[in-house]
Amino acid sequence: MDEIRIQNLRLRAVIGFSEHELDQPQDIVVSLRIGLASRRAGETDEPADAFNYRTVTKAVIQFVEGSRFSLVEKLAEEIARLAVIDFGAPSVEVAVYKPGALRRSDSVGIHVTRCPNDYSKNIALLSIGSNIKPEENIVAALSHLRRYTTVLGISPVYRSAPQGYFDQEPFLNMAVKTHTLRSPAQFKADVIDRIEADLKRTRDPANKNAPRAIDLDLSLWNDEVFEYGAKPWAVPDADITRYAHVAIPLADLAPDYAHPVLKKPLHIIAASFDATELKRVDLDFGIISF
Repeated sequence: MDEIRIQNLRLRAVIGFSEHELDQPQDIVVSLRIGLASRRAGETDEPADAFNYRTVTKAVIQFVEGSRFSLVEKLAEEIARLAVIDFGAPSVEVAVYKPGALRRSDSVGIHVTRCPNDYSKNIALLSIGSNIKPEENIVAALSHLRRYTTVLGISPVYRSAPQGYFDQEPFLNMAVKTHTLRSPAQFKADVIDRIEADLKRTRDPANKNAPRAIDLDLSLWNDEVFEYGAKPWAVPDADITRYAHVAIPLADLAPDYAHPVLKKPLHIIAASFDATELKRVDLDFGIISF
């Protein structure tokens, strides 16, 4: 297979978990070897038939310098995903090096090789809500999601009235689309429960609608219908057809996603609600944290 090679992109990124690395951009070096699906450019000599390496390079630069990472492994994985998923590369090798990371060594780095089959993952759509320090906890939940899984997209954030128990503050709600290799039960245990514990979610057994620091629900999983876990929890989440604050963010995120039971796209379901109760809220998610 032919390859485009982009050698030694010298970038600056916040990367690491030691105290001196947390807020200080560091030099990193990124190289890519991108497989080509076609040899047409070599036959025609036409720019339109060539792989646009400038576009993918610009996307890598913007992504790396606008993000925060703990590990070079996560950074390399996300660059590979960008090349394969967003730019359709049939294969990619990504090398990421941190110069001066190890004493007596020029640099320390990692090489990863990926192809489309490596991203044959489950797609999970989540609903997120909070009414205890919601501006802080919604941002923190997204940051944790990016650390524990691969976030593909987010909806706008909405303010909505509480449901069931009205003597409490309004909620902020949003939806998130993720890629994961986990099963639903693993996703619940490894991602949802972990984030809710990290953000100190507590439950009142006498009031299931009580205020909460964070609430994450698995709303949709691929195009599947099932129950999982001890409760058990149901997918698709029944709240999609009950509440505007669930349906509308999901429809913003994936308007043409067909509800696997109703066989209707989410934008049709969302249009059945009175949206006047929802108010858009602009949150500053700042630098993306991994």
